[in-house]
This record gives sequence, C-alpha cells and structure tokens, in this order.
Amino acid sequence: MSDRVRAARPHLGPVLVGAMLGALVAGRLETALLCLMVAVLVARAAGAPAPARPWLLMLGVGAALAWALNLYLTPGRPLPGGWPVLAGRHATVEGLALGLLLTLRFAGACAALQGLRAAWPGEQAADRAARWLTPLERLRVPVREARAMLGLALRFAPLLGAEAVRIARVQALRAGRPPRGAREWLQRRRAGTVPTLVGALERAERVALALEARHYRLRPVAAAGGLPGGLPHGATAPFGRAWTVAGTGLAALALLWRA
Repeated sequence: MSDRVRAARPHLGPVLVGAMLGALVAGRLETALLCLMVAVLVARAAGAPAPARPWLLMLGVGAALAWALNLYLTPGRPLPGGWPVLAGRHATVEGLALGLLLTLRFAGACAALQGLRAAWPGEQAADRAARWLTPLERLRVPVREARAMLGLALRFAPLLGAEAVRIARVQALRAGRPPRGAREWLQRRRAGTVPTLVGALERAERVALALEARHYRLRPVAAAGGLPGGLPHGATAPFGRAWTVAGTGLAALALLWRA
C-alpha cells in the first residue's frame, strides 16, 4: 500500500461514521441499501479485513431474530404459502419487509464499524470523536475525561479478551472433557466469567495506581494534523473536507427520507 493511500485512510472515517448513523436511522429500503453499499465500498478502500467468524455469526443471528420477530409481531396481510401460525399470529407481508429493512440496517452498521477499525485504529477513534465534541466543553461536558476513558478501554479490551480466552482454556483443561448439554455449558461460562471479572478489576486498580503515581493529567485534544496516523506536517488531506461533507450528507439523507 502506498504512503498516499495509507495517509488517506483516516480521512475515510467521516464517510463510515455517516454510513453507520444513516444505517441506524434508515426508515426505507433504499436508504438502508445505500448506506450498506457505501459502508462496504469505503471499508474496502480503507483496507478493512474480511469479517471474522464471530462477526458473521452475530450478523446471522441478528438477521434471523429480526426476520422472525417482524414476521409474526407486525400486523398486516398474511403471507401466502402456508406459513405456520404461532400463538395465533400469522406471518405478514409487512413483517417480511420490515425484517429485510432491519437486516440491511444491521449489516450496514456492522460494515461501517469494521471499516472504522481499519481507518481509525487504536485510540484514533477516541481522538476524532473528542475533536468533534470539543465545543461541548463550554457547556461543561467532560469531553477530555470521556476521551481518556474510551482510549483506555480501546487499549485494554484486547488484553481482557485474551485473558478471558486463557481462563476458558484453563477451565476446560481442569474439567478434562467437553461440556455435555446446555447446563454444563452454562456452568463453564460462569466458571470463566468470575475470574475474568476479578482480573479486570485488579488490572483497572493497577492502571489507576500507575496513572496516579505518574501524576497523569488529561492532555488537550489533538488537532486534525496532529492525530496519530494522520498526514505528515505540511501535507494536505486528499479531499478531507469532501469526505466529511459526504458522510454528513449521507446521514442527513437517511434521517430526512425517514421523515
């Protein structure tokens, strides 16, 4: 990947944010599909990897629940084809359309989030959000405090995930065999959850003591050119303002067309 393309990746973030917001508020199939297409294309341009298996599993389960609930809980015309009747409710045409809409919205938001992980890795997302919300500090909104907490969460989340996996493997070795049935599976999850929470609390206490010992102070929000991973000093962002306008317009279009 060339240096110019790598430098342009952070400036794709506003379009992905707009696609995510637009997908979350979309009220029509057209806008939901548009946000999904934009999210996929921009995420690919940002170098986002293919979704991992947990992401695909989450998307599949969410889509299945959306279809099932909307089919039978939305009043309307019954679907032809001999669909089963559940609790006295028929599957409806309107529920089928709403299930498709919710699936597109969920897929668009997930695709945009996957792209943001590539465009704004690490704490860049917290820095960008804090820079956008800086004017709210005049209203005594704790923007810098929120940025610090979000930055710590983004930094330590992978460590906590790896610790949870390690504890689960240790519990599986102690058991000596795979779980049999849903009851044992839940017992294994509970046996791994408690040590994970205890370890997270201990790690948080150590981090707090370390920050206090080093006299940590909240740093000012970085400027656009000083963000980590941004353009070098003196370079211009390739169509940076255009990406911001495009993301804002996409979110506004989804919101206004919903009304």
